[in-house]
Amino acid sequence: MDRPWHSHFDLGVILGMMFPETGDGDGPVLERAKQIFEDEFFTILEITRIKDPRVRQELRAMAEVSDTKLGFRAQVPILNTGQNLAALDEDKRKAGVENVKESLDEALELGCVAFSLMDGRDSYPGEDKKYEAIDALERSLHEICAHARTSANGGEPIPISLEQFDQVVDKKSVIGKTDDAVALTARIRDDYPSFGLLVDQGHLPLLYVQPDEVFRALGDMTFHVDVGNCVRRPGRANFGDTHPRWDFPGGVNGVAETREFLRAMANTGFFDRKSPTPRPIVSFEIKPFEGEDADMVLAGSKRVFQEAWATL
Repeated sequence: MDRPWHSHFDLGVILGMMFPETGDGDGPVLERAKQIFEDEFFTILEITRIKDPRVRQELRAMAEVSDTKLGFRAQVPILNTGQNLAALDEDKRKAGVENVKESLDEALELGCVAFSLMDGRDSYPGEDKKYEAIDALERSLHEICAHARTSANGGEPIPISLEQFDQVVDKKSVIGKTDDAVALTARIRDDYPSFGLLVDQGHLPLLYVQPDEVFRALGDMTFHVDVGNCVRRPGRANFGDTHPRWDFPGGVNGVAETREFLRAMANTGFFDRKSPTPRPIVSFEIKPFEGEDADMVLAGSKRVFQEAWATL
């Protein structure tokens, strides 16, 4: 690519993934966030719930001073609580919605420019009840979007993205297949135009789909993307949706696959179309494992991304 990525999109890191010691909303959140804020490679940091209000306040101030955007990941509290926005049990579905509303309120407190979520682990109930679950998820998303609109107090509501997960390997999400994801998103966007789908490079191999076919099907429904890796072969270390570094032994993705992923995005207009976020978002969802040093994993991830982009 003849222009730097900063000309096209905001490149970010998911804090609690790259630095797992911060993943529960405590630990050295400010120290690790400062590391990203000081790195001109990145222009957005994605965070999840942070327990201490003082830390939230200081994090927002640091982001503003460093001119770095913040995004919010509601997937973590959904997974940690075992809640499910597509639950067929109405009380469980409503509990999941309330959980996400709390995350939305925190995202607004932090001044986040994007908000992403998932339906829930094991939300796929099988083909016989799949459409019942999708209907339940649609009700949940309408309620969440309504809360976001009300919370905006007449301003533009925060853009929300639903993440597409695997359906039978690890997270077992009802929104796995692309055609289901597109149909649902189209219905939500009729009422909430800044709603979209989050595509994850590390999930597509678990869905056995190619990036080009996914991005062509989604079109302008996606403005938020994660890049990373997965291990698809059972019995190998970190099998499933665990987001090891690129070129992890037994992993699917490295420089060549990342280049093709970025090429599919470029070919379908991801980098150039108007986005409800300030710019489209691409974030590293990569985690150190088995004694790997997070700083080394971060450095290696930057090198892989640079090479993939330079050789597009």
